[in-house]
Amino acid sequence: MRLAKRKRKDIQILEDAAKQLNVTVRYEKTSARGGLCRVDEKYHIIVDPKASDDYKAELLRSSLKKLNLSGLFLTPLAREILES
Repeated sequence: MRLAKRKRKDIQILEDAAKQLNVTVRYEKTSARGGLCRVDEKYHIIVDPKASDDYKAELLRSSLKKLNLSGLFLTPLAREILES
């Protein structure tokens, strides 16, 4: 239970980082694996809401790592999650 709570906290931290980058995180049913996409000049991360918390966290982490995070203030915990 404790690990599941931590994973949900990680997801929230990653969602907050996406928001700072003006990236929309969209939870939508999809037959694809989900991930980062761009429509015009706006980035979106599509996440299947039925995916496991582990998968959601990894999808958010790997998607955000593809973007330029250098000018973004992130908490040490957020940086640790992104670099893990």
